[in-house]
Amino acid sequence: MLARGLERLGEISRSHLRRSPSGFWGRSNGGLISSRSRSFCTKSKETAKEALRGKEAGANKGPVTFISLGLLGLTGGGILFYYNLEKEKRSERVASKVTTVGKAELGGPWVLVDQDGIPRTDASYRGQYTLLYFGFSYCPDICPSELVKIGKVLDKLGPGKVKPLFISVDPTRDTVGQLKFYSKDFHKDFTYLTGTKEQVQAASKAYRVYYSKANENENDEEDYLVDHSIVFYLVNPQGDFLDFFTQRMKADDIVEKIRQYMKDDK
Repeated sequence: MLARGLERLGEISRSHLRRSPSGFWGRSNGGLISSRSRSFCTKSKETAKEALRGKEAGANKGPVTFISLGLLGLTGGGILFYYNLEKEKRSERVASKVTTVGKAELGGPWVLVDQDGIPRTDASYRGQYTLLYFGFSYCPDICPSELVKIGKVLDKLGPGKVKPLFISVDPTRDTVGQLKFYSKDFHKDFTYLTGTKEQVQAASKAYRVYYSKANENENDEEDYLVDHSIVFYLVNPQGDFLDFFTQRMKADDIVEKIRQYMKDDK
């Protein structure tokens, strides 16, 4: 009986496990699975895992890195610097080529007082070329920069060629004492002029100079800036207006123009 039972069990096993041309077939959950199918499934799972790991690695790196951002920033900064440099060069070329057609109706009589308290008029400077600049001693940056530039012009032209005049548009704070103190910081040939509000207004109007008080602190009447035209005016020895020089003009360009006027005047 035992031998017959074992033989029957072998037949049943053979009926559930048959050899096929591609490998062994067996049952699992009531279906047939070949040994090749098992191998394929295993390889597919490994391939999927590798793809997932690669995808996760790519996600960790991201499309943009700190290095690429740095390179992008350097490139953009270089382009911006080049653009600004070229823009400044073009502006300087245009400024140096500015020509005046006809004669502007600028200039006229004025009465002021210098940093030593001596009364001065426009007639006080007849017989020499003068260079007028309208500003104020409390100006934080533009006026000092322009006065330094004109100092270079004076040095290039030589002693006694042009008389520079600084006319204050802030008579309230620019007293004689304040201008005396201010004069120590710039070229020794400068004369600093101030006066009453009416006197300053008349001189400014003669040269069509714009200026306006800009309150920064409404609670303090002494704490303010003054918006004003940033221009130098060249006047000949007869007191006639010749030309004007803007903030964009270089010292060398101004020197060249003044020398040309002096040459033509001979």
